[in-house]
Amino acid sequence: MSQYSSWAEVKRRMRENQPEVPDAEWESRKQAARTATEARVVGHHLREIREEQGLTQAQVAGSVGISQARVSQIERGEIHNLETMRTYAEALGARITVTIEYGDRAVGAA
Repeated sequence: MSQYSSWAEVKRRMRENQPEVPDAEWESRKQAARTATEARVVGHHLREIREEQGLTQAQVAGSVGISQARVSQIERGEIHNLETMRTYAEALGARITVTIEYGDRAVGAA
């Protein structure tokens, strides 16, 4: 038998160890983790684009009108709104598109 647990087993044990946490809270935690992961992935891709263009964080910061520290935060996934991503992407000559998906429909939103 493997020394590793399945993801389902890990989740089951977590819920058993914290029976006082309601289902809605577990769902909220799961969504927060998913959102944070997606932001880190976007930040990583923005960094890759910047590096491919040979730009420094300071150069992008100057183009966007923010501090180099804020550029670093964005590249680590600390993205708080769509406008931040849009402005950063524009500084790299890229663009952000937004699609709303519902069931089998997909609608471009921005």
